Formats: sequence, C-alpha cells, structure tokens
Amino acid sequence: MIKIDDAMFKIFETRTKEESMCDKYKQLMHRSYKLALTDKEESDRLNDKAKKILDELHRMGYDKIDH
Repeated sequence: MIKIDDAMFKIFETRTKEESMCDKYKQLMHRSYKLALTDKEESDRLNDKAKKILDELHRMGYDKIDH
C-alpha cells in the first residue's frame, strides 16, 4: 500500500496574508544576513524592509513569528 505524505499537498493549501508576510520577513532577514559581509548598504536596505514587515505583522496582532 502506498502511503501518501501530507506534505505533498501543502502546495494546495491557501495561506493567510500574515503567513505570506512572515515568510517574506524571514527571506529578507536571511538575505540581509548573507549580504552583511559583502554589501553593507544592500544588507541595511533589506533589513529595513524586513523590519517594516515585522512592524506591520505586530500591528495586525500576528504573534507566530520567530525572529
């Protein structure tokens, strides 16, 4: 018998705006961290963008973000 993994169907689930913003925040922080040693200005720009998203998430009352 074939066992179907639930993770396979994650692509069909709809995501909330907050979850999408949380993912965007994590991506920006990761990119900012990687660029910190080579391009400080770009790193700072990405970090500022991520902080704006984080502030918006806090205003929306979303508390499931790990930072």
